[in-house]
Parts: sequence; C-alpha cells; structure tokens
Amino acid sequence: MGKINWKFWITAALLCWSVYALWPSLQWARMSDEKKAVMEKEKNPILGKALKLGLDLKGGTYLLLEVDSSKLEEDMKLKDAVDRATEIIRNRIDQFGVSEPLIAKQGDKWIVVQLPGIKDPKAAKNLIGKTALLEFRIVNTSKESNDILSILREKNITPEEYEVNPSSYPEIQKLMPEGAGIFSSKEDTGYYVLDKAELTGAALTNAKVDFGGQFGQPVVSIEFNKEGGRAFADITERNRERNLAIVLDGIVQSAPVIRSRIPDGKAIIEGSFTPEDARLLATVLRAGALPAPVRVIEERTVGPTLGDDSIKKGFTAAFSGVIIVMLFMFVYYYMWSGLIADIALFLNLVILMAVMAAAQFTLTLPGVAGIALTLAMAVDANVLILERIREELAAGKTARVAVDAGYQKVFWTIFDSNLTTVIAAIFLFQFGTGPIRGFAVTLTIGLLISMFTAIYVTKLIYEFLFKENLLLKFKI
Repeated sequence: MGKINWKFWITAALLCWSVYALWPSLQWARMSDEKKAVMEKEKNPILGKALKLGLDLKGGTYLLLEVDSSKLEEDMKLKDAVDRATEIIRNRIDQFGVSEPLIAKQGDKWIVVQLPGIKDPKAAKNLIGKTALLEFRIVNTSKESNDILSILREKNITPEEYEVNPSSYPEIQKLMPEGAGIFSSKEDTGYYVLDKAELTGAALTNAKVDFGGQFGQPVVSIEFNKEGGRAFADITERNRERNLAIVLDGIVQSAPVIRSRIPDGKAIIEGSFTPEDARLLATVLRAGALPAPVRVIEERTVGPTLGDDSIKKGFTAAFSGVIIVMLFMFVYYYMWSGLIADIALFLNLVILMAVMAAAQFTLTLPGVAGIALTLAMAVDANVLILERIREELAAGKTARVAVDAGYQKVFWTIFDSNLTTVIAAIFLFQFGTGPIRGFAVTLTIGLLISMFTAIYVTKLIYEFLFKENLLLKFKI
C-alpha cells in the first residue's frame, strides 16, 4: 500500500493545484458584464490569474501593418527595422494597458497586431502608427519668414503641399532660411517657419501625464537624459524671449516663450489635449520612435457578440463531444474499465485548463479545437490499453497479470503516437502565427498531460482496486 500511497498523493496534489489554478477563471466566468468592466478598469488581481481569451473569443481589433521601407535610414536593414518596430509597438501597447495582446512579425515587412477587448480601431491605429518624431525647434521670426507666411496665406498653400514638391514654389525656397521648414499647428493657429531641430526625442528618459496650465488642463511632462539636459539648458540660454516649438510628427504641439534658462532637463508639452490624448502621447514618447512609418493594410473588428457566439458554439461542440465519448467508453468497456477511462479523460481536461490558466496562455478558438483533439488522443491511448488487456484476458491470464501486461506492451505504442504528434505541433508553433500557435501550444501540453493520465493515473486506480479486492470479477 505504501507504493500506492505516494502515487496517490502526487495525483491528489496535482488535482488540488488544478482546482486552485482554475478557481479565478471560474469566478470570472460567473461575473456579470458590468462587474467585469469595473474589475478591468480597476485592474483587479483576478485578471492576471483568470484564463485569457483570444481575439476570436473575446472580440477586439485585428490589424496587419506594413513597414514603409522607402522611409528607412540608409544604414538600416529592413529586417532590423521590422524587429525594432515590432518591439516598440509591443512596448506601446503594454504601457497603454491593453490586456492579452498579440504582436508578431509576418513575412518580410509585415506585423500582425491583435488587441482583444479594443473595439475602437481608430484608437488602436493612433497608438500604434505614430512615428513619434519629437523635435524642439526655434520659431523663426525674421523678415524672410514673415514674407513666407504671407505667400502661404495669399496662395493658400499648406505645409504638406510645399513638402511634396518644394521646387514648385521657388519664391518660397528663395526666402527659406537654411535648415528651416514650414509646419502647421495642432491648434489651428496658422503656420510656423521653424529653424533646424535643436534637440530630438532620442534624448528623452521619461514622459508622463500631469495637469497644469492656466485651467488645469492635461499636459505631458518630459525629462531628458544627462546629455539632453545639458543641450536643453544651452538652447534655453541662447534663445531667451524666443518661441521654442515642440514638434511631434511634423505638427507643432505648442510654442511657448523661453523666459529663462531651464537647467534641470525637464519640459512640458502643452496643447488642446484631452486626458486620453495626453496619455497616448506620453505612451508613444516613452516607448520610442518607430524606425519608419507603418501603414495599415488590413483591418478587422470582431464584435463581442460574435466572440460570445464563438465561445458558446466552440465549447458546446467540445463539451458534447467529450460527453458522447465518455458515455461510449463507459458502455463499451463495461463499468470499471469505462469509468476509469472517463476519470482519466476528465482529469486530462481539468489539468490542461489549469496549466493554461497558470501559465497565462491565451485560449483561442483553434485552441479549443486543440483541446478536443487532445481528448481524442487521450481516448485513443485508453482504447489501446483496454484492447490489449482484453487480448490478455482472452489468452487465459488472470486479471492482475492481464492489466500489467496490457500497460507494459502498449506503452511504447502510445509514446510513439504522441511523440509524432508533438513533433508536428512544434513545427506548427515554429512556423505558424496567431491562432495556429494557439492550437499547437494547447495540443502539445494536452498530449503531455494525456500521457500522465492515461498511463500513470489509470494504472494507479487499477492497483488500488486490486489491493482492496474490489475487482473480484474483472471483465471488459
């Protein structure tokens, strides 16, 4: 009995851990939508413990982005640019607080972004697509710049039109100071002629949302590194009583007057920001600038209703299949053997879901298919064992000898079949993306668990039944 004891305690401990790992998911599933929304807003700890759902089950936004290779710096390779853009987009999304995102490279210059729970594609594109080129430029107030602004107003020329083909406007080019450019204002206060960039956002160390200004409006506070702080102090020293334009992606956010030298490397970006705009800008600045612009070439929005429908149909199909299989096993292999196989099948499902919840894997609809296939493989292992035991009994061996021989002779058959499936799943994970990877992860974990339940747990139950003389008449 001692040998059975330690095996029993291992199984019992694993089962208790599985219930513990799944408990937050069960609590979450029983909550109303209103309570879920409140807990998501408060970032309740249960969110980090509950089983995560993918885009196809929860609803959200799907974007396929393309890196504009024509805008890369000369010394940057496309592969490096895509890698860097992927990491920056991931940092932006993580800092913005989107839960369970999926960001992955696809092909040579594409990036797949899945944002479960985000129903507004515009907000997602604003977060992801900003180049985040931050520059600090001095406003040029010379006579030439005033003449340029007069020409722009008279001929109704926008900065964008001038930038597309500057040579079409020789009268402006003739007046343009060296290194200067024309920029529009976010606040629609007209155009600016700005000198060359004195400092860029590359020297930033932090950006956060504060509330200040005359009416307590949202502003973005920024801090520079040591080198940037020295440069910023020098700029403010040399340009007192001049306007310092803060330019983000070619648009002047604000142009405050420099009243005195700023030695501490800190500044404030003001503008007509909403709290959400300020938070978005701070997030983009913290995460860094993209190496090149990205454009959306495919966009899909999965509504929560479709997600709920997928959950219901997917789980109904999986649950129905499991119940039918368990009923078949119970009837076809009589009471004891069929019941033991059903217990193994149930434990397989519980442990698999617990591992996914504890490891924070994201469950997708292909993942549900992976669970169904895993259970089918687990049933297959039980069928192999029971059929072998049936052959041993037909050969006239005793029940105890038949069971031992059955497990011994089919172990490598089960091992080989699972190993070949795991190899296929590994290649699916390596070369697949998104849902395909979810299927591969679920299948691999499930197969490892099925080896444990089909061979270890069921054999333990048989040993216990024989020890207690409960299998007085064994028949399958």
